Amino acid sequence: MKLKVAVIFGGKSAEHEVSLRSATNIFNAVDRARLIPLLIGVDKNGVWHYIRSFGK
Repeated sequence: MKLKVAVIFGGKSAEHEVSLRSATNIFNAVDRARLIPLLIGVDKNGVWHYIRSFGK
């Protein structure tokens, strides 16, 4: 059974864009044989979003 792991990124901070790049790197590096990554983004207004698909 694979463990689900949430990658939470974004937010109201000045580092919003850096967080997006970091989340992309983490998402791409996750060992999918062991883990299921779930993406949760926080927009610049502080609203949380579950990301169902993540394009390249």
